[in-house]
Amino acid sequence: MLGGSTQGYYWRDYTGMIPEDAVEGGHDKNNIPTYIGQVYVHNFGISTVTIYPGKTCVTLSVENFDVWNYIKILCSPFKENFKWVSADAKRLHVQMTGKHLVPGGVEWNGLVTNIGRILYQGELLVAKVCGFNVGNAKLYYRIGNGQKDTDYYEILTYDDDGPDPGSIIQPR
Repeated sequence: MLGGSTQGYYWRDYTGMIPEDAVEGGHDKNNIPTYIGQVYVHNFGISTVTIYPGKTCVTLSVENFDVWNYIKILCSPFKENFKWVSADAKRLHVQMTGKHLVPGGVEWNGLVTNIGRILYQGELLVAKVCGFNVGNAKLYYRIGNGQKDTDYYEILTYDDDGPDPGSIIQPR
């Protein structure tokens, strides 16, 4: 779906098994790692979701329904290049100047969303950030049967500016 191998990360089909190269997104209330997912839903687009190990469906953050197919999981051989950065909706674009925000979805109208997370009642939830709303780039997350939003969250960045391992001269 989004993100390519040229950027050091990619999306794999999710079938209920967590791949070894899956990128953690947070944790549940029992401190068990959760993962970053995306799901396609007709007439809604591609949305960022939280993947719970062992679960084969995800809950869409904008609507009150579960999805069992068209689920992807974020993976990378370079997990150390991902960083969660504190952000706020009013200043996101200034705060993230020069940083690579990881795209997590596409709205029905073609606007790209980013991956964010928030700590809510002991759970670190992965959700979508509407970064295209300059000055009002809120994070939207699902709680029970409703959707909430917040101005303060962490956003996922990817930094691949490190040295190319193939270019480092090895001693003989």
